[in-house]
Amino acid sequence: MEDDLEFQRFLEAKGLTINTILPKRRCLFATRDFIPGEVIMREEPYVCMPTCSEPLCQRCFKSDGALLKCASCNIAWYCGAECQRLDWKLHKLECRAISRLEKKWQELVTPEIRLLVKLFIRRKLQCDKVIPTTPIDNYSLVEAMIAHRYNMEAEKVAAFEMKAEIVKQMLQQPRFNLDEAVNNFCKVSCNALAILDIDMEQLGIGLYPVMSIINHSCLPNAVLVFEGKLAVLRALLPVEKGDEYFVSYIDLSRPTRHRQNDLNAKYHFLCLCHRCRKFDEIDDQILDALKCKHGKCDGFLVDKDGFYSRDQKFECSKCGRVRTSKTEKKAKDKLEPLLVKGRSHFADRNFQEALSTYKRVEEATLDLYHPSSFSVMIVRNLLTKLYMKTGDIKAALECCRLTTSGHERLLQREDPVLGLHYYARGMLEWAEGNKEESLNYLNKAANILRITHGTNFPFVEELLINLAKEQEGGPSGF
Repeated sequence: MEDDLEFQRFLEAKGLTINTILPKRRCLFATRDFIPGEVIMREEPYVCMPTCSEPLCQRCFKSDGALLKCASCNIAWYCGAECQRLDWKLHKLECRAISRLEKKWQELVTPEIRLLVKLFIRRKLQCDKVIPTTPIDNYSLVEAMIAHRYNMEAEKVAAFEMKAEIVKQMLQQPRFNLDEAVNNFCKVSCNALAILDIDMEQLGIGLYPVMSIINHSCLPNAVLVFEGKLAVLRALLPVEKGDEYFVSYIDLSRPTRHRQNDLNAKYHFLCLCHRCRKFDEIDDQILDALKCKHGKCDGFLVDKDGFYSRDQKFECSKCGRVRTSKTEKKAKDKLEPLLVKGRSHFADRNFQEALSTYKRVEEATLDLYHPSSFSVMIVRNLLTKLYMKTGDIKAALECCRLTTSGHERLLQREDPVLGLHYYARGMLEWAEGNKEESLNYLNKAANILRITHGTNFPFVEELLINLAKEQEGGPSGF
């Protein structure tokens, strides 16, 4: 009870409150006005874990400098002795847990399993008063999370049960509750946040009990960004007293049907925001629909009934031919071998071979989809990166230009992904000597990123300084 009162006091001091509204349950509301770019709150993760292939410091998530591997478990990395010392109370017990497994079993310990091990260890340390609790750093907030266990497929829950057995073997706690462990795996599955870097690439996963209260919208009024592993919630739009906060759980550049699939599969709900209700507009669907290709027909396969369904039937917008969702699966299956090959080359840093493969993917995708579709855009985003890595700046710029209209069509004006696209476009225009065009896009990027990341974020601060130098007529760092 006292924990609840302290939590409420913490929220009130931040201009926030929690209300329960069915069927959404807990919702985060503003108790005062917030302006775009204003920090609403910050939160450290209750537990977190790096997931990227490159080594990261387990405590601060930095990758620069020479990282040191824990000599005991040979799994955890640290950027220096200070981070290792600060993390030792927790990692000492994790080290012991890992060492209890045979070497062959240690290779099966995924980041998700390590996260659960750390979750139980942190709870024990807080119960034993070894590490302190705060109103937003205590296990009771994890207990309040929704597990959605009974909405999940039986196979998924069975996989969590197997992982829970591994956690039990690692911890060897006398009163270990296997069912609670399965529930916590379910909670992590639908509540953990992807920790992203400035390029929106995933570095790891973390459990942020307060941030997880915020509901989803495909038209959010707030955005979550990360400073290392620290989650920062900022207002995207003017938020008035009494407004509910919304963030996006998913990639908003994806079209409606794909967004609904993502939400239903991981979070077990369908979005009913204004953007998702546009699904019944045929023109909106065509931009990511398969080409009909029946005879000489140049129509697109759309859902003319105008409602979302996972197993919907599609009808050609011109000839009226009806197809099932299996048609789309067959089309994607044709692309899969090329995508697997391209990802393999990219992971091996064989960028020239990856570039050659993704050019073929682009050609095949254009044969299947509308040229302005998300599917084509995502391939061209990869091609832009590959052209840059292989030193072909001119080709990178041409490819980047082709995706600008798609980014603008699919994303909100204040979306950080759009801001980063404008930045990439501006830098490529600059490299090719197109100064006026470059500054146009770099200013667009600055206008978005100063709201989403703040003017003190190092990347944004450097961008603003260089733009100011250009405006004053001096040499910039571009």
